[in-house]
Amino acid sequence: MRRSVALAAVVLLLAACGGDDDIDTPDAGACHDAVDGQLTLVAADLKWDTDCLQASAGPLTIVIDNQDDGQAHNVHLPTAEGSPASPLTQGPSQQELDVDLGNGSYEYVCDIHPNMVGTLTVT
Repeated sequence: MRRSVALAAVVLLLAACGGDDDIDTPDAGACHDAVDGQLTLVAADLKWDTDCLQASAGPLTIVIDNQDDGQAHNVHLPTAEGSPASPLTQGPSQQELDVDLGNGSYEYVCDIHPNMVGTLTVT
């Protein structure tokens, strides 16, 4: 009996020590939708706050909110015509990239942090 109680206590302690790494991160399928032709993309802890953006075809302003103190970030659309990119800017900072996109899927990436990548879907 004592052994069973001790084992149950150890199991409960181990379960309590385990963390859920996904608590503060957006769902992988959660997209940010453009509002009035504008999207905001947040860079924090060397990652984007989402890997999925959605917008309507036409003019679009992508606001890059770089919250990484001392880290430079930009947003680059290498698969879009003309390969538009914002300048690398050290954080904390905000900048904008104005584009005019047709229907399609476009990759976005930070040029110096290739792990910061996602897809912008334009319909």
